[in-house]
Amino acid sequence: MTQFIGSDWSSLCSTLMRPLIMTGVFRDILSRHFVDPNNIEEPDLRKLIWREGTDTSILIESVHRWRPELTELRPGVIVKRNAVKNDRRGIGDLRQGPHVDEEGNQHYTTLWTGSHTLFCLGGTGAQVELLSTEVQRELTEFAPVILEVLTLKRFQVLEVGSVSILEEAQENFAVPITVGYGYEERWVLRPQVPRLKQISLQMLYDC
Repeated sequence: MTQFIGSDWSSLCSTLMRPLIMTGVFRDILSRHFVDPNNIEEPDLRKLIWREGTDTSILIESVHRWRPELTELRPGVIVKRNAVKNDRRGIGDLRQGPHVDEEGNQHYTTLWTGSHTLFCLGGTGAQVELLSTEVQRELTEFAPVILEVLTLKRFQVLEVGSVSILEEAQENFAVPITVGYGYEERWVLRPQVPRLKQISLQMLYDC
């Protein structure tokens, strides 16, 4: 029976969410899932134990660090970021509702939506079918926890693609899994000088 191991993601409060962090999040979740065979639901996959380094029996890595020669020898999950789109929520990105605090600072917010594709790789079509189902179930069933921990606005497995032959690695099959998400970016603009000092006194007299 699978379980959510969780992670120490408290540092996100200071670094703020961004696409590169989401790449690390996917890698972390799947690495923690495959590190212990007791977490793996599919019996035929319980021999695939993740370890840091090249001696792992399943490769879990971002597309930037992926080496095709390694996946020719073992199954893997390769994480790739797709486009990220800005979904403006208010005029000029001003926060909806009261957007000026007691000190006169303007508060802004905007929503970013995007997706990552997780390529499940294996030596046979049956193997990648099992692996993609294992990955999909892990992300789908623990989506509520991931939403809460990462304070995301959206997190959902959107599609599990069909089986195809991977061109970069000989005799390897692949199934892509697309996961969509959304996160809020918030900021405050604080004037460095009092507002009245920015107005010309001559202008006031002319009025």
